[in-house]
Formats: sequence, structure tokens, C-alpha cells
Amino acid sequence: YSKEYPENTALAFEKAIALGADVIETDAHLTRDGHVVIVHDEELSHITDGKGNVGQLTLHEIKQLDAAYHFSLDGETYPYRGKGITIMTLEEMLDAFPEQRFNVDLKDNTIVLAEKFCDIVLSHKSEHRVLGASQHGKNLQYIRKRIPTMATSFGLWGVLGFYFLFRSGLLGLFKHFPGDALQIPEYIGPSHLANGALIRMAHERGIQVDVWTVNQERDMRRQLDVNVDGIVTDDVPLLQKVLQDYPLK
Repeated sequence: YSKEYPENTALAFEKAIALGADVIETDAHLTRDGHVVIVHDEELSHITDGKGNVGQLTLHEIKQLDAAYHFSLDGETYPYRGKGITIMTLEEMLDAFPEQRFNVDLKDNTIVLAEKFCDIVLSHKSEHRVLGASQHGKNLQYIRKRIPTMATSFGLWGVLGFYFLFRSGLLGLFKHFPGDALQIPEYIGPSHLANGALIRMAHERGIQVDVWTVNQERDMRRQLDVNVDGIVTDDVPLLQKVLQDYPLK
């Protein structure tokens, strides 16, 4: 819920859940000393009062940073600066929101992150409420082998491959895919990925389609009209308002 609150923080998650968000989409990186932390950008100066990459710092060093330092609604004031808001670990997130479903995008292209991620999800008995996502195929392959019951996204090449098969007319030859969720933008350049025909063929194969990141009402309605399964948004209240016109969603 990063339109109104500092992104990927417990505060933003609390507010989104209170508004009825079904799934929280978030991101994970690995610290220098092997902890999984919840943050989007590898470089920390974008959101915190520190600098450097997540992988260059220990968890202790990262915990000293203000995760709301640069957040502003008007570009002039910083309402959450100095309020003790820190970057969470994956364990802290799962503990703080024990009933919530999460979509966790593993950002680092390293098996170590996938291993730690699986260790934590299993130790928290959360495989039923966490979807493992990544652009990196080897991360997804590891998750699927380690936790076969956990839902996973398609990686970058998986998405491109599915779209190529669709555009070439060859998708009908393929019935089974390793991923459970196609998580895509509506467009990549001129290519319209999230179109009704592709979504229908994905559904026929038991694959859900989630579209990111959709923050305009007209775009939300267009996606709902072609039966997407999920909309990733920074504006939860707007999506909730739009969904009132789609009672079966």
C-alpha cells in the first residue's frame, strides 16, 4: 500500500490488510550475513537514510536504518521519518501476520536466497499461504523441488515462452506448465500480454493471471473485464471501490 504508507513496511501491510487486501505482494533480498529481508530495491538509499546494497550489509546494520526516511505524500514533509520503522525480516513478517497470504518475489539471483526462503517458510508452516515468485528460473526450480505444495510464479523466460507459444499458435500443444501464476504487466512495449484470449488459455491450463502494477481506475476495469485473477496495486482503496462493480471477483 505504498501510495499512502512507506513501502514494504509492517505499517503499509497492516493498512492494506485492514482495507481487505487478499494478498500482499512483497520482495526479498539476502543480507551479507544470510538473513532474508523484505525490501524491493537492492540499493538502500532510495528508501532509507543509509546507502549501499542489501547484500553488503549485515542484518544488524540494516536494522539501524530508517525504512520510512524518504517517504513523503507531498514531496516536502516526511510524516513517518524517525518513527522507528525498520526493514522487516521474512520471519518477522510471517510472525506479525500469521493469517495473511503473501506473494514474495525473490530478487537475488542466488540459490542461497531460495534455500533460506524455503527454510523459513517451512519452519513457519506457511507454505499454504505463501507464493514463491522470482524472475530467476533457478530460484523457482529450487522452490518447486523443495516444497512441491507451494504455489510458484512463472519466471521471466517462462512468461516470455508462454507468450511466444500463444502468439505462434502453438500453445494448444502444451497442457502442463510448472508455474501456477503468470504475473505480468499488461503491456511489454507494443505487445499486449494481458489480453482476454491469453488469459482464457491460461485458465484452461489451471494457471492464474495476475497483472502488475495497476493504479488507474480505467486500467483496473479493463483488466477485470478480461477476467484476470489478481491485480497488483499501490492504491488499495481505489481497487476496492472498483471491485464493488464486480461482485464475483
